[in-house]
Amino acid sequence: MSLSERQARLFFEPLGGKTTAFRLDGRQSNLKFASAILRLLAGARLGCRFLDLDAFYSSNLEALAVGVPRENLAGLEMTLLDPGSEVEAALAALLLDGEDRPLVIDSANSLYQLLSVRNPRAAGRKFTFFVSVLSSWARSNGEPAMASIYDRRPVAHRKASRSLADAFDNSVSVSAKRDGLAFRCERGSAWRGGGFFLPAEDR
Repeated sequence: MSLSERQARLFFEPLGGKTTAFRLDGRQSNLKFASAILRLLAGARLGCRFLDLDAFYSSNLEALAVGVPRENLAGLEMTLLDPGSEVEAALAALLLDGEDRPLVIDSANSLYQLLSVRNPRAAGRKFTFFVSVLSSWARSNGEPAMASIYDRRPVAHRKASRSLADAFDNSVSVSAKRDGLAFRCERGSAWRGGGFFLPAEDR
C-alpha cells in the first residue's frame, strides 16, 4: 500500500457511513482543504462525486491538482447545477443515481441559500431534511458524505447557537498550520483520539 493510499484510508474510513461538516473560516482555508481532499482521493485513486455549488473545485482544479497525474483524476466527477434548475430535483438525482462513491458538497452555505430562494421560511426545514436523507444514503452505502461550511462564530458561542453543521453527524474544525492541516472532531466521532493531521505536500 502506497503512502497516499494509507493516508486516504486513515482519513476517510472513520468517516464512512456518516455525514461530516468541515468548518472553515474563509476562502483560503477552503482552498487548502479542497486541495488536501482532492490529493487524498486522487493519490489513492478513489472515485468521488463533487456537488460543486460554488464552482469552486471546477474553477480552481488546475491549482488544486498541481502535480497530480491526470489519470488519477479520472474517477473524480464534478456536478454543477444549471442556472434555473430545480435544486430539490438535482439533489434527489444525485442520491438516486446508484453511484456508491464518497460525496463532497461545496458548500453547505450555498446549498442553504439555494433552498431558500423560493421560500426563505422553509429553507431550514428543507436543509435539515436533505441532510437527514444524505445521512441515510451514507449509512446504506458505507460511504462518507462531506460538506464544507463557513462558520465564523467564536468557539464560546457554538454550543449556545445553532449552526448548519448541527444537522450533520460529525462537525469537524479545520485549522491551517504551517506544516499541514489539523482536523478536530468537535461533535460526533471520527479518527482515533478525535483528530487527524495531514502534512503539507512539497510542491
